[in-house]
Amino acid sequence: MGRKGKKIDYKAISKTLVAVIIVVVIVIAIGGIYAYLSSQHSTSLTSTTTTSSVLNISNPQALMQLVGLSTAPSTPVTITVWNSYSTSENQAFNETLAQFEQAFPWIRVQVTYGVGVGTSQFETAAKAGQAPIVYRDTSDSGGALFAAGLVLNLSQYLPQSITSLYVPTSIKDWELNGSLYGLPDNVNYIVMFYNKKFVPYPPNTTEQLVQIAESVNKTYHVWGIAYGASDEYGYRFAAWFAGFGGQIFSTNNGKIVPALNSTAMVDALNFWYNLTYNLKVNYLAPSTGAGGAEGQLFVANQTAIIFDGPWDLNAYLQALGPNLGAAPLPVVSQTGLRAEPFIGSTGFLISSPQVSGATQMQIKAALIFVLYFTNYQADLRLWEVAHDIPANLQAYNEALTQLKEGMLQPAYLNQIMEGILEQAQYGQQFPNIPQMAYYWNSFHQYASEFFANKVNATQASQGMEQAFIQALVQNGLMSSLLPLPIIPPLQYMLALISAILTPMVVIISPKKRW
Repeated sequence: MGRKGKKIDYKAISKTLVAVIIVVVIVIAIGGIYAYLSSQHSTSLTSTTTTSSVLNISNPQALMQLVGLSTAPSTPVTITVWNSYSTSENQAFNETLAQFEQAFPWIRVQVTYGVGVGTSQFETAAKAGQAPIVYRDTSDSGGALFAAGLVLNLSQYLPQSITSLYVPTSIKDWELNGSLYGLPDNVNYIVMFYNKKFVPYPPNTTEQLVQIAESVNKTYHVWGIAYGASDEYGYRFAAWFAGFGGQIFSTNNGKIVPALNSTAMVDALNFWYNLTYNLKVNYLAPSTGAGGAEGQLFVANQTAIIFDGPWDLNAYLQALGPNLGAAPLPVVSQTGLRAEPFIGSTGFLISSPQVSGATQMQIKAALIFVLYFTNYQADLRLWEVAHDIPANLQAYNEALTQLKEGMLQPAYLNQIMEGILEQAQYGQQFPNIPQMAYYWNSFHQYASEFFANKVNATQASQGMEQAFIQALVQNGLMSSLLPLPIIPPLQYMLALISAILTPMVVIISPKKRW
């Protein structure tokens, strides 16, 4: 895009191109073939019986003291809250809100319901100085907001011991460079949901998955699988990428670099292409989740298997009842590795005063709010009402006890939740680094073109990485001179040139993940 009012200095541009070419030649000559330094992070949720005996974030007076208040202020304090819960989660939220307002009558809570997670709404409001004081989002989006200086460093307001109240995996999701930027209220990842009417036992390998899908399609004349890989932004697909041996990032000379251009990405894309176009057992849904075509087919008994998260569980429970099953994603037969979804979480963040206009007293009230809404009672209520996996350690242990004793009602729900919790043994830590914000669109653009038959898997893999690199360079998260994983030299050079000549743009676009 040209810049009006400025004369273009073609001689200067030519010098830039020459410099870039020289750097690329030197890099290739010295580095040869760059080695990927793998750091795959598997994670699991495990039961523990230890909780803090000092902190009590359910007691109103203790909470006030924790944030430096000895008595309630004489005038009411109003805080704004953006809520991103589902319908069933809101039932639990509203019950907790009623209790909160009784415990803290001096805190007035103005709630905006139905705000999407991982969207640009917050950033737009922040730029106008109108961000909510409290915001519920995913841990990875929260990390990007924290890196941009839009949300508070809670480590400056709360004792480090506060982290002992949460499941270790979940609280780790909310830490960046040693700082705590939010508090989790649940743990999230995708699982394999299946309809027992068509699939009595879930597949353990992708070979079995294909066999079952073909059998279902032939026997019942419904789709074996419904997975709209071309509609998503890489949240679900990251599990399959890992199963084929890939990872989103690697390190090069201690620097984080994208690693999408790999055999693993090519194989993962081709695997789903084969199921979709050659075997014709996967429906390439134009929309994902319970509210999309995937979920609509599933609840209508028109597909046997989908991949979704616990946040949509209630919709499937209501439709399928005892015919609903849940299990971990299968082992990829080609590699012997299990498909590993992101183990992430949602939780509450507090805006920086410069983007919300919050006073110090409002920040104290907001701290009380997020602590109260992530306490034992609040999280256990989310588990019992909406079946969210608790991030609060005490509530999580109680959930495990209920499962062990078969206490959930209806009785078949126990087996479903066991399958969902089993998936946590086979997951990868959700990257909450700022670079992650630029993965989503890079994946989506080229995955969409691939499944639309516009490019092949190799071209899609290369395109994803080039777009990813360009976005990182443009936004100051990667040096244009840093040695990178293997990309054809000409394409690498073009990506660098584009990054140098393109004005810097900072955009975190909407991500269809849930």
